Amino acid sequence: MASLDYGDYQDLVDKKKQILFKSVEAKLGKKSLVLIELAFEVASRSHFNQNRKSGEPYITHPTEVATIICDWNLDEQTIASALLHDVVEDTEITKMDIEQMFGKSIAELVDGVTKLEKIHFESEEIAHAEYFQKVILAMSKDIRVILIKLADRLHNMLTLGNMKEEKRKRIALETMEIYVPLANKIGLHKVHLQLADESFKYLHPYRYLVLSKAVDESQKKRLPLIETILENISTSLKANGISATFVYRQRTIYNLYRRMQRRRQSFDRIYDSFEVKVVVESIRDCYLVLGVLHNLYRPFPGKFKDYIAIPKSNGYQSLHSTLMGPHGTPIQLHIRTTAMEDVAENGIISHWIKKGDHFLAANSGTASWINNILDIQSSSFSANEFLNNLKHDLSPSDIYTFTPKGKIILLPQGSTVLDFAYYIHSDIGNHCESARINQYLAKLDTKLQNGDIVEITTNENVEPNDDWLQMVVSGKSISKIKHYLKEQKYDDAVNNGIKLINQSLSLLGSDTTLNDQMLKELTMKYYPKLDSLELEHAVGNGNISTLMVAKQILGILPDQVISIPLSKCQFLISPDIQCSPLPGETLLGRINRQGELVLHKQTCKNIKAIELDKYTFVHIINDTDKQFSTHLTALIANEPGTFSKFAHLISESGINILELNQGYQSAKTALITATLSVNDLSQAENLLLNLRNADFIWEIKLL
Repeated sequence: MASLDYGDYQDLVDKKKQILFKSVEAKLGKKSLVLIELAFEVASRSHFNQNRKSGEPYITHPTEVATIICDWNLDEQTIASALLHDVVEDTEITKMDIEQMFGKSIAELVDGVTKLEKIHFESEEIAHAEYFQKVILAMSKDIRVILIKLADRLHNMLTLGNMKEEKRKRIALETMEIYVPLANKIGLHKVHLQLADESFKYLHPYRYLVLSKAVDESQKKRLPLIETILENISTSLKANGISATFVYRQRTIYNLYRRMQRRRQSFDRIYDSFEVKVVVESIRDCYLVLGVLHNLYRPFPGKFKDYIAIPKSNGYQSLHSTLMGPHGTPIQLHIRTTAMEDVAENGIISHWIKKGDHFLAANSGTASWINNILDIQSSSFSANEFLNNLKHDLSPSDIYTFTPKGKIILLPQGSTVLDFAYYIHSDIGNHCESARINQYLAKLDTKLQNGDIVEITTNENVEPNDDWLQMVVSGKSISKIKHYLKEQKYDDAVNNGIKLINQSLSLLGSDTTLNDQMLKELTMKYYPKLDSLELEHAVGNGNISTLMVAKQILGILPDQVISIPLSKCQFLISPDIQCSPLPGETLLGRINRQGELVLHKQTCKNIKAIELDKYTFVHIINDTDKQFSTHLTALIANEPGTFSKFAHLISESGINILELNQGYQSAKTALITATLSVNDLSQAENLLLNLRNADFIWEIKLL
């Protein structure tokens, strides 16, 4: 779309503005228009020179988002914040400017929705994770933040067609993974369905097109049957004196596709069922309707769910039953009250109570889920980890379990005994030893079913281990176990660092023992960006050279070669297999976090891959009987018996042969490669001198 001139710009903006203003006046009254007009004016001026990818003036986007927010019956502060939600990110206006013009509440809402600048992060993935973490934390303070963000995402998805294909798919995938289940979790059913359908359209355009055509064709054929079913329901309810409204609802394209995948059935089998929603005034009428319609059409066994008695975690309540309709057609029946219908369609919005200038969330289930999010966030070490853990808890399916005292614990589908323990309390999860399900002993990885009564037994000596991560599915459990393991590993690394430094000091011939004052002086002089604990942790993790730290403590110059008698070395010696370093020459050495003295020759071919900054020059003195392997090659006369003579000469010198091979070189020569066991470099060199005197050996060298 080409850029608009000023007249076109003004006409389009005015049209969008009038739709918003009329909606605000109709729902909130003329007084609210004062704030909305000011917010629109600020946003319009701020975005004046900006266009969307479609070429439309950018102000049309926040105006449409604000209109969606108004349609959701939210307050004027939320509508104003929706108008301003991109101002801080895309223009010169700051959060402080917003606060001065509109007050702290709107400034906080705008800040909560404002995108983070991606340039500050290592990758787009990290940027998205950091941004989403900010939105979630802001949501915990004011739930309206996520509602603005969902409205923003909904409008972006509805206008995604102007983006490049690659970007469309990336945004659609992000929406499907995060915002679709999030909308479902807080009960925004309509938004959940819209976002899912729009995402599916761009992720699988061909499948969407094929299913859309199939739905249109099938809908025309089934209209007479739909009318018959609705007429029969209406007649039965009136005959029993029940006043109700009822509608036939057509499934969305993505909903149909998911059912086809989940049940592994064709379109014809899935689309054969009808969904009818019946809305009445009281809970008593819900059960009366159920009885009447069960008499009208035979119910399928095992296809009844009572979400009135036990609501879903997002507050959803309804009676679900599947009936056998005319010609064997399944009818999926949803029965609920008017209040329940409001919750089913509008989710968390329907739970808000107006109190002064604030909205309070009244839904305990949603409040519990938000608290669970904060729990996951506090146990996550990075935004990426937080986002990955949260995805586990955005599952649309929940199971209902009970404590022995009858308290309901809602868990994600597939949860185990260990998940249950962590949902009760982190300490109970961390020390969970055993459990009983319905009074029978069960393992920690036993999957729970709806209605299970679970009793947990704890033991202070029991602690999480890596295997536990394979036993849980909920984001809360995963984050808590990882947090515990990382803290445990952090402490282990600190203790390991202290031990390695003290052993290194002893290796260098000092009886000094590490103390707090020594660490303080060391960090101030050599590691000003770390504190003492972080230095110990870095040494224990192998990120800082232990020998270098020991040299710094003892005042030894960085390039000074340190002599290490093996008789005084507490560390396991680990020579590099490739370069085969030997005592008696100046080597590169480091102590790794496993407590091994790793050695390399200075001529090692892998020198670029061994992190040279963690190595120091060492001279190994072999005053023990420890043996080291070395490699040599020799060019010998290709004559009968020369190979045996070569082996005999080595054996006579008292050196053990680990491996000896002969290869064809030419008609006159053969190439021998040998791996030998020696005490040090001098023993290997003496062997070479002796071998060079043999008349059948033409050339020989150590590798």
